[in-house]
Amino acid sequence: MKHALIIGAGRLGKGFIGETLANAEGWKTTFIDIDENVIEAMKNKGYYDVCVHRETRIEEHRVRGYDAYTWKQSGAMESVIDADVIYFVIYPEQIPQAVCTVCEGLYHRKQQQPDKKLCMIFITNKNHLMKDIEQMFYEHLPEETHAWFQEQVVLRDSIVRRSTDAQSNAALNIRTTAVLSLLIQQPLNVDLSAIEWMETCDQLELLKDVKVFVVNGPHAASAFLGYYKGYETINEISSDEEGAAFIKEVEKEITEGVLQHYPLTKKQLYNLSHFPAAKGEMVDYIYRVAYDPIRKLTKGDRLAGSAAMCYAHGLPYDAIAKAMAYGFLYDEPRDKQAVALQKSIHEEGILQTIVKLTGFAKEHEVTKRILYYYEQLKKA
Repeated sequence: MKHALIIGAGRLGKGFIGETLANAEGWKTTFIDIDENVIEAMKNKGYYDVCVHRETRIEEHRVRGYDAYTWKQSGAMESVIDADVIYFVIYPEQIPQAVCTVCEGLYHRKQQQPDKKLCMIFITNKNHLMKDIEQMFYEHLPEETHAWFQEQVVLRDSIVRRSTDAQSNAALNIRTTAVLSLLIQQPLNVDLSAIEWMETCDQLELLKDVKVFVVNGPHAASAFLGYYKGYETINEISSDEEGAAFIKEVEKEITEGVLQHYPLTKKQLYNLSHFPAAKGEMVDYIYRVAYDPIRKLTKGDRLAGSAAMCYAHGLPYDAIAKAMAYGFLYDEPRDKQAVALQKSIHEEGILQTIVKLTGFAKEHEVTKRILYYYEQLKKA
């Protein structure tokens, strides 16, 4: 039996990766999370439930038979030593610490199972991380393990194309859509072909850039606008006639920019970004989608990157700039990054905060447009 280790037992870790592996033959699953409450909940109940919205049906799955540890427990390192594949289902800022801890297990793995192949898959919307992550491993591993690591371990990026939500990371009732596969950078050294919802692809870095812009960009815009209007769910803003029209305009601007900037046809873009409708309406909360506005407004990410791309090609970016203004107004008190964003605006001013995050100069036309909309919306 093959062994999958999932680092990050939150919504996506349990609701997508864990649920998918639970339905695959011949896989044992272990979860590791830094949050003791998450692991304690999984252990105490012994199972969790996932409502899966497919295209033609809704399925209720009860996932059992997993192991779950915090890094402080001995079973965690044993899992690193034994795993065939490790999924990192965590936020980008958590990766350095996770890599550091995993390297301890890899050192012992070399001693105990030197010939066993290992595939590590990183599941995050942030792109262009893999070279830095690889360097982290070499920095934390003893030099005498470097040749072994290079020969036995592969690090691969992925593209997430599903929505997964729950009341909290510790929640044991999760909702997810299942209409498109996780795209995984190839080649792999472990066979995942028999696992539903996982497939390998070429040009992943390029496709991930495009997906983050054309899918996650409008999604973030929906969340920021929805919060501004006082809604709690993406469903509500999607049903708002004015809101839906605005998001469509954001999507149109981003799509035009992508087609100008990347060597993709309209058909290729459609295949990557079009999500078939899932049966039933799955509620998607604005809090989840808008989480960490600083990252979503940062240079090169879904909105600032889209605006820069459109500006460079002489294309309209007005709706994108307005979406970013909604983002700079996002002040959800439960979101630490939203609090930090508002603190920056209060202490440094909105103009300096825009410049600092987006990378656009003070006199740049995009900066001026974001500032214009910010001031107009704040007055409203």
